[in-house]
Amino acid sequence: VGIYEDSIIDLTKLVDSEPNNKFALRYRGEAYYLIERYKEAIIDLTKLFNIEPNSKFALRYLGEAYHLTEEAIIDLAKLLCIEPSDYIDESL
Repeated sequence: VGIYEDSIIDLTKLVDSEPNNKFALRYRGEAYYLIERYKEAIIDLTKLFNIEPNSKFALRYLGEAYHLTEEAIIDLAKLLCIEPSDYIDESL
């Protein structure tokens, strides 16, 4: 867990200086997700999705984080609308 928390500290500094930095939002959101801080992950990934509306990464992790907080259906439906065949192929 320590490495993710250290990454979050560094990425937070980057987000503070560049609030729309897609790299920082993506990886801080992922780090939050990996240490089960889903609400913080949802905040970063939602911001990333608003900047990059076709981000399969953001939608996938948003859907999974919402699922773990029991709110997944809307974001997973969006993911299927963007690339339905990719999602099905990856699931097989």
